[in-house]
Amino acid sequence: MRLKNRVALISGSGSGIGEATAKRLAAEGAAVAVVDLNEEGAQRVAGEIRKAGGKAEALKANIGNPSDVEHMIKFAVDKFGQLDILHNNAIRLYTGRLGEMSLDNFRKSVEVGLTAYFYSTRCALEVMVPRRKGAIINTASVSGLAADYGLGAYNAIKAGVINLTRATAIEYARKGIRCNAVCPGAIATPPIMKMRAAIPELGKITEQAIPMGRYGEPNEIANVVLFLASDEASYVNGAYIVADGGLTAHSGIPSVAGSGPDW
Repeated sequence: MRLKNRVALISGSGSGIGEATAKRLAAEGAAVAVVDLNEEGAQRVAGEIRKAGGKAEALKANIGNPSDVEHMIKFAVDKFGQLDILHNNAIRLYTGRLGEMSLDNFRKSVEVGLTAYFYSTRCALEVMVPRRKGAIINTASVSGLAADYGLGAYNAIKAGVINLTRATAIEYARKGIRCNAVCPGAIATPPIMKMRAAIPELGKITEQAIPMGRYGEPNEIANVVLFLASDEASYVNGAYIVADGGLTAHSGIPSVAGSGPDW
């Protein structure tokens, strides 16, 4: 088991990528603090991990509240005795053109999607640095590498997450801490599947834009997080790993040779 005797905390792990990551890390031996604003989801995931023979405890927390962030770090340490892995994954998404988005919604996006990642990292470092050991993984996005229509706030915070990752990595590398990010593309999480059902044509267009011709699965991102959390990534620091089915490998310009992905 790659994560035997290690403790992981994953925010936003009551569903989607966070859920898949919690279960994947637990299967590799980690004790997992399953943290989510949706208490029912967190309890379900933790229960399923325990049923499968793993170790997990659930906590309801809103990472937009600094006191909740402080409490979730303490919760993990109190329950399992230490903290080795932090996966910042929770998000609050507001859509709409930047010129039409309210200041309040933009601030809330930053509060949960970037500021909370910083504060969670800061609180985790207080535990990890004295032990000179720790792995922090941030969920960024291909939307932090390029812009998407109607997702201006999300684009901004995910770009920020990537550079927050780099800054953490260089400042704490010599204290035994590694910090990396994963940049998922279109992943079949509950919100994406809800959108796909509501706007089937948009779902089809998205699939056509991905060279692999399909959405990614949450477990495919969880596998990347597992690698970054493990000793197999011992010399990987300050990196962002793109997992998008080849989406960002394409410039977006139509074929000039009359060939496409199925030629």
